[in-house]
Amino acid sequence: MRATSSLFFGLLAATVMAGGLASVPAAAQGMGDLSGVAMVTGTCERLVVAGEDMTNTCEGRLIQSIYRTGRTGFTVNIGSGGAITFSGIEGEKPAADSQLQSVDKVIVNRGKDGEPISSKDVTGSCFYENPFKGPATTKCEGTDAEKGAYVLQFRTDGTPPNLLNYGIEETAKDAPDRAFKFGVWSGARLNGDKANGCVMSRDADGATTFMVYANANEAFDLGFYNEAWSFKAETPPSAELLFDGKPYPAVSVEVLTPQQLVVRGGAEEDGFQALMEQSVQLTLRVGGAEVKVDLKGAPAAVARLWDCVGGT
Repeated sequence: MRATSSLFFGLLAATVMAGGLASVPAAAQGMGDLSGVAMVTGTCERLVVAGEDMTNTCEGRLIQSIYRTGRTGFTVNIGSGGAITFSGIEGEKPAADSQLQSVDKVIVNRGKDGEPISSKDVTGSCFYENPFKGPATTKCEGTDAEKGAYVLQFRTDGTPPNLLNYGIEETAKDAPDRAFKFGVWSGARLNGDKANGCVMSRDADGATTFMVYANANEAFDLGFYNEAWSFKAETPPSAELLFDGKPYPAVSVEVLTPQQLVVRGGAEEDGFQALMEQSVQLTLRVGGAEVKVDLKGAPAAVARLWDCVGGT
C-alpha cells in the first residue's frame, strides 16, 4: 500500500509566503501551461459583465492564475456556483509595488445548467498592487466589440496571499538535474515538499492544465486546473475517470481551490500509473465538463518524474 501523502498535501507544502505576484514568461504556448496560483481574500467592490452589474453575486476571494507563457488570469467566484476570469498578458511595472497587464478575454461561467462557459474577446487592462504590503487593489476594465463593459475591482483585506508554486522555473535555476522536459510534458520538484515530491504537467485542451504528482512515499495523484471552474470544497463533485474509454472504478476527488481538483486512485498495484503508461487518452468527466488528455509520451515522462523524486 502506498502512503497517504498526496498532491493536495504536496502542493500545500509548496505554498510560498514571500515574493510578489509576477508571472514567469517562457516560450511554451497554451492557456494550460500553469506555473502557479495566488489566492487573496477581501472585498469584491465591483463586478460588471457585458454591462450587467453582478457585484452583489461576487464572493470575497480573488484567484490569480500565473502561466509560463506570461499570461495571467484574475478569477472571482459568483454565488450561483460560477466564475468570471479576466485574462491577459503581463505588462509594465509603473512602480515597485504595482503591475500592469493587458486584458484580451473574459471567461464567463454563470454556473447555470444549460448555459455553457463562454469566452469574450475584449480590449482593456488591469492594474494591481502588491498584496504583501497590506490592503491592495486589483482593477480590470475592458470593452467588447459591441461596446459592452467588463469591470472587476477587488480590495484585499491585508492578509498576505497564499501561493501554490509549482517550482519548475525555480528548480531549473537551483537544481537543473531535477527539472525535465519531454515533448509537451514539463516537470520538477516541488520546492519545500518534505516528501521529496515532484510534479509534471501538460496542457490538456488549451484551458485545462493536467498535473501528476509523485513523492518518496509512492504517492501518484492527478490534478486538473481550469480557471473557469467553480467547485466548493465542502461539496466535492462526483467525477468519472476513463482510460481509453474504460472507466476507472475507484476515484476520489478533493477540491484544492475552486478551480483545481485532485483525483486519487487506489493502492500502487491498482493505481493510475500503469494505466497512464498503457493508454492513449485519459478523460475526466466532472460537473458537466469533459477534459481529454493525450497521453502520448507519458511512459517516458513518468520515468523522468520518478527520477526527479529519487534525485538528491
